[in-house]
Amino acid sequence: MNVCTATPPRPRSSSRQPLQPRYDFSLIDRLPHRDAAGCRLFVGHDAAAPAPALLFVAGAYHGAWCYSNYLDFYARRGVSCFAIDLPGHGSLAQGNTTPGLDIATLGQHLQQACRALARPVVLVGHSMGALPVMLAASRGAAHAVILLAPSPPGNLPGAHALPAVPESRLKAPPQAAEIRERFLAVQDERDVTPIAERLTPESPAILNDRYLLRVPVDPAAWRCPGVCLEAQLDTSDRHPTGQDRALAGFLGLQHAVLQGQPHCMMYSDNWAASAAEILEWYRKLVLAAERPY
Repeated sequence: MNVCTATPPRPRSSSRQPLQPRYDFSLIDRLPHRDAAGCRLFVGHDAAAPAPALLFVAGAYHGAWCYSNYLDFYARRGVSCFAIDLPGHGSLAQGNTTPGLDIATLGQHLQQACRALARPVVLVGHSMGALPVMLAASRGAAHAVILLAPSPPGNLPGAHALPAVPESRLKAPPQAAEIRERFLAVQDERDVTPIAERLTPESPAILNDRYLLRVPVDPAAWRCPGVCLEAQLDTSDRHPTGQDRALAGFLGLQHAVLQGQPHCMMYSDNWAASAAEILEWYRKLVLAAERPY
């Protein structure tokens, strides 16, 4: 795996290199889906082989759409892969996101959705989405876990809290400048409209569960292998140096730093590199002696 286990300084793209990638998430609109446990499961590829399926869980403001690149990548390699819209997110956001929707509720729905799949799953949780993944996994719902730039559980020693948001109303999603800086770690003025148009308002209870460290995870209940993949270009306010490594140690996971990757690695300029790293871990640690893909 082409990773580094130390976190070097966080460089930014130069404004003299005005990359203009096209962010295309339209695949998600064409994929078959099925509803289960109050969630919506989008099917990237459903192989007949008994190997565990990858199940992608998005973070705050995001939905299954943000994994469009990944779903295409793994489907082309014959790996069973799904992405899920949890209640109040993605295609389930309109009229279904309430200020009281919390992470514990998301974890319960995710656990039930895993059961509905009736097959071993590798839960892949990004950012806030890593918390319901951790809750579901601690209750035996996962064959393995992959945490991408994860939010920390509340009982992680030294976890960094953030200022709370008002609990009475939904929090509007980030605008273009924040998308470029926090999600993509770029300084040019590229058009991020395709991302902004898909983001949806978030429940303040969910945000404050993460910001105020209100979601503990019991490491004694943890039974599955996993890896925590840190984004080298992540922002230091939410991911201070050492936090992702500490989370890996707390749950007994492997840890690696993905060089050149921003917080939203699944649709970054270099998303294919992060997809390849995940695939390598999946093959090596999860499939083990099973047939290679």
